[in-house]
Amino acid sequence: MKNIVKTIVAALFILSVNIGAFAIPPLSTIQKVKDQVENIRYQLPAQAGYGLMLTQVSYDSQKYTIVYRYHYTVTAVKPSPEAINEAKQSIIHMLKANPNGEDMQFIKAGITFHYNYYNEDGTFLYAIKITPQDVK
Repeated sequence: MKNIVKTIVAALFILSVNIGAFAIPPLSTIQKVKDQVENIRYQLPAQAGYGLMLTQVSYDSQKYTIVYRYHYTVTAVKPSPEAINEAKQSIIHMLKANPNGEDMQFIKAGITFHYNYYNEDGTFLYAIKITPQDVK
């Protein structure tokens, strides 16, 4: 009987942790995200700086994720894992530098940002994912 109680307590703990990690963003935030994605789509393709062009943006309602697709405008090589991590840390730093900014508010509400980078010929190079846990 003690083993059953321990198993149930452990299962409830795991369930509560998982529910907290995958909290659904408020409907008002989801609508703001959808509106922002639509507004960005009207401006595509758009120069993003650093030899990058933003060519596509979408919202994945199953994963609560904004997905960005960037293409290099010059030939690029796949960066090292260290360079990708540095780029991720730079994005996190920029988000944290503007804690009241709309993107930071989206992340705080449970939205994930997924950035995909492609060479000028369309070859996939790397991806960076920023989750709410990354900015805590």
